[in-house]
Amino acid sequence: MILSYFFICNCVIISGIINNKNSVVIYFFIVVGVFMNIKEIKKASKKTLSFHLFNSILVCFIITLLISNGYKFNTTKNLVSIDNQINNNVGRSIIDTNNLDAIDRFIKRTTTYEKLHKIVDYKPTRGVLSTFFNQISGAGSIVIGVLNASNQIFFNNNIPSMITLIISTVIYFLIYYFVQNIFIVGKNRYFLEHRKFQDTSIYKIFFIYKSQKVKNVAKIMFKKIFCNIMWYFTLVGGIIKHYEYSMIPYILAENPNASSKECFKLSRQMTYGYKIEIFKMDLSLILWYLLGYITLGLSNIFYFNPYKESIYAQIYMKLREKVYNDNKDVFNDKYLEGENIPGEYPPNLYNFTESKYKKWLNPSSYIEFNFLDLILLFLTFSIVGYVWEVLLDFLDYGIFINRGTMFGPWLPIYGFGGILIITYLQKFKDKPIILFITSFLLSGIIEYFTGWYLETFKHMKWWDYSGYFLNIKGRICLEGLLVFSFAGCIFTYFIVPHLSNIYSKINVNLKRIIVIVLLSLFFIDLVYSHFYPNMGRGITYEISYIYQKNVYLIKNVL
Repeated sequence: MILSYFFICNCVIISGIINNKNSVVIYFFIVVGVFMNIKEIKKASKKTLSFHLFNSILVCFIITLLISNGYKFNTTKNLVSIDNQINNNVGRSIIDTNNLDAIDRFIKRTTTYEKLHKIVDYKPTRGVLSTFFNQISGAGSIVIGVLNASNQIFFNNNIPSMITLIISTVIYFLIYYFVQNIFIVGKNRYFLEHRKFQDTSIYKIFFIYKSQKVKNVAKIMFKKIFCNIMWYFTLVGGIIKHYEYSMIPYILAENPNASSKECFKLSRQMTYGYKIEIFKMDLSLILWYLLGYITLGLSNIFYFNPYKESIYAQIYMKLREKVYNDNKDVFNDKYLEGENIPGEYPPNLYNFTESKYKKWLNPSSYIEFNFLDLILLFLTFSIVGYVWEVLLDFLDYGIFINRGTMFGPWLPIYGFGGILIITYLQKFKDKPIILFITSFLLSGIIEYFTGWYLETFKHMKWWDYSGYFLNIKGRICLEGLLVFSFAGCIFTYFIVPHLSNIYSKINVNLKRIIVIVLLSLFFIDLVYSHFYPNMGRGITYEISYIYQKNVYLIKNVL
């Protein structure tokens, strides 16, 4: 049956080419086509890329991640002998002092890489992110890895693998149908606009979602790819149709309202007589493909991918000219025409109404804090942080652990971090992404240098993230910073405005008494714990300089 279909399709293609009096027969590819100035197109593409090249690189990188399901990367190294003790100890302490001597003796006996290799592992072993990372890197698939990790964390691996496979297949199809194809068209929109407007935003990759035409675009893109695959069962049909359908994503990028019939018809008309020319353009880029292979894809990421996309945007606009007059109702975005100019595409010129984000953050409300309210907020953050830490350990180990260096129910690191976020980062309330990133960085700086201070001057350690995914010397890790960043945003947008409103209603004299009493207790605890810090089991362990030197030696050698 397949062979019959294969033979019939080839006969149709050959007969169609032979009977076309306006074409020159080229069996391998198709008509010779009308001449297209390749040098001119490349020159215009390079000129376009000279404006905000980084944005174009970022757009192509994001699309590549979506289409190829991410780049592969190596896992981090961790000390197995230390990590094994993590599972046996209570709380977050890493090792006991007895093992310090054992490591020191081992280091003194060990002088070669092979011996050091015996005590290392090549994957993170602690935390939620490490589970996801190990499953994803092991499965070689983001979707399957996430499902396996969720099965392990939430269901203790009780879900059969067949069900996981079925679910992953459905998810893959939905991602392919409603995400990958949609972002491909969004990417084309970015390069079409960037060809004309120098300051085009990378957010144009969300163009189809904002146009509220996701279903239409997804349906047409799926039909395009399905038809192309069917044509590949023939000798040359797949190659011909690849170029014949190549303008469909650009037509949708210009007009997401276009119907399937219009897209296929116009793409056929636009590429008629030009398929071989587009093919020649691809051939002219063969050295770039080779360079990408030699540089392990780096040249593709940092130049060739955006360069190629800019070329195809130029080709689309050239081919658009010859069929424009008869199809003005479809090619209805005249603002894409013309030479490259400064600025960005004006949103009010779109031929549809963009969807608006729901304003649920109310970012314009800037809060003024007085001294007493700041003190109360500092103590509130410190107490909330203490409750969070104690609750986390109780859920993990089933016992109560008094966290922190102090004896009272507060962790000042949370207080200082919270105050800095709501005072210095409040100006980013109208930019949630910037607020999240700055909260991430600020939390990392505070936690890292606090940990460094305690280790360096107190020779003690109250937390350790060794074994967590992407940690730095056990002082900070990606998982913890993500939690702190989300918490910073939640407090900034939701909790602090309500707390500020509540504190403002408290009588000033009563508020002053509350602050004096709480601060007195806090400073008494602070002074006492400076000389006699909390050192309960599962909280801290003493760090000798020998231990630091040995562990750092192991990590640096490897």
